[in-house]
Amino acid sequence: MHRPWAGTRLVAVRLLAVAWLAVAWLAGACSRSEPPPAAREAPSGTSGVTGVTGTLTADGKLAWLTACRPGHAAHVFVEVDTTLGTLRFGDAKLSWQGSEQTCQKLDRSWGGGVRRDGSAYFRGTLAFRCGTLEGDLVLDCGQVTPAEAAELARNRAAAGQSPEPGAVNR
Repeated sequence: MHRPWAGTRLVAVRLLAVAWLAVAWLAGACSRSEPPPAAREAPSGTSGVTGVTGTLTADGKLAWLTACRPGHAAHVFVEVDTTLGTLRFGDAKLSWQGSEQTCQKLDRSWGGGVRRDGSAYFRGTLAFRCGTLEGDLVLDCGQVTPAEAAELARNRAAAGQSPEPGAVNR
């Protein structure tokens, strides 16, 4: 006796089995949580942000640089967010996680400004060693325009500093 649906039934059963395996695999993959950013090992030359390069270590751990935020109060400052905490440079002082640091080395060459709309920009270098906090950063934050870059270069030249944005003032 010939059953024309028998082959179709076998194909349907196999497809159903494959579909269940795919669903089980996806459910397993989706249920795994990714480790938090701070728990991930940061590769060397660590930046996930355009305009931010260099390295920063805290307590011997290499940080991944995740954001650069220029701002202003009485003067322009910059904050660099990392997987290990937030670094702030302003008024010739360096702070880590809101705590001002005593630095054995703090070399910097930078410029910045405040635009008419109240937004700020910052461009420069920071090389520092403050206890177990060490870094060597090149920062270009706040989408510096060509006109602003030219003004920063003129200001550097007038101050007798090297016109290159990566130059360190020692």
